[in-house]
Amino acid sequence: MSKVGADSFHTDDYEQAVELFFERGWTDGLPVVLPTRKLVDAMVAGSGRDRGESLGPVPPVGGEATIEMLAINAVMGGCRPEHFPVVIAALEAMLMPEHNLNGVSQTTHMCVSLAIVNGPIARELNFNSRDGVFGNGYRSNGAVGRAIRLAIWNLGGAVTGESDKATMSHPGEYSFCIAEEEQDNPWEPLHVERGCPVGSSAVTAFACEAPHSVHCSGVPDEMLYTLSEAVSAHGCNNMLYGGQTLVVLNPINAEEFAKRGWSKNDVRQYLWENARRPLSEVRASIVAHRDPVRQALIETGRYSFRYDVRNSKTMVPPTERPQDIHIIVAGGRSYFAAVLPGWGSFGGYAATALIRRPEASN
Repeated sequence: MSKVGADSFHTDDYEQAVELFFERGWTDGLPVVLPTRKLVDAMVAGSGRDRGESLGPVPPVGGEATIEMLAINAVMGGCRPEHFPVVIAALEAMLMPEHNLNGVSQTTHMCVSLAIVNGPIARELNFNSRDGVFGNGYRSNGAVGRAIRLAIWNLGGAVTGESDKATMSHPGEYSFCIAEEEQDNPWEPLHVERGCPVGSSAVTAFACEAPHSVHCSGVPDEMLYTLSEAVSAHGCNNMLYGGQTLVVLNPINAEEFAKRGWSKNDVRQYLWENARRPLSEVRASIVAHRDPVRQALIETGRYSFRYDVRNSKTMVPPTERPQDIHIIVAGGRSYFAAVLPGWGSFGGYAATALIRRPEASN
């Protein structure tokens, strides 16, 4: 079942049509671009794919994500046809099993699926990867991010207070899309690190909290100290349940690390080895056998029971493996980095899909 169908209705009153979308619950609380047949057809044509092709059911309700249905939501979100292949790839990534969109859409946790755009298309379509990267002011970031959220709202039925049970959530539920900075960056970009060809364009989805500011400047030892404290913050799901986390360094941070011989993997390995807390400080960890959430994860194989719970001095890392700490470069050249904790080992894991365009192989 979907909230927005492909059937047409006719009206000569623009304002009335806009209000109708609010009345029928087809919008997320903000006005939308009306999805006229002309705009939807142009969106479908821009993908080079058949309008009836389906990416699959969108959880939790299971509305079918046909190209046409997704195009309707892309128009509503303010996309142009050239943006549509990015929207398609983002939803493809979010529908991958490791991302567990069904759980992400219904959890009481505040994670939201972030779309990270990489490759030539990010520059061609003017996605923001620099100053204010998580903020407003860029159509590509805003429209693509909102199209995805509208699709999850309308096709997936992830409606606040109904199937979407987030206790707090965060503003990313309106739009949550950035690009990685690839020019002012000494390291290989995220999608290449994740196995995509050099020169390709791709979207990586990762369910996470809103960015937590980290004052991060100076030499590597100084930057790593504050980053370690932020990554291992008490109360975040990573410290309680493992999973994955995202660290966003600004270009000056990455430049300073690289200048002193640090690779991205060196930074990742350091954080995994040092961003730890004693078991005695990790709430619920010391009594893991009495924590029903943790016990359920153990029983379903989604949490590796790898700590000596008899030793309160055991140092607990935020993720099970170093590679579960994702690192990208974005933002302005300044003093600040960001940490975006994940959902834990429940899912929301990073998933990457190539962007397919009819006029290019990437």
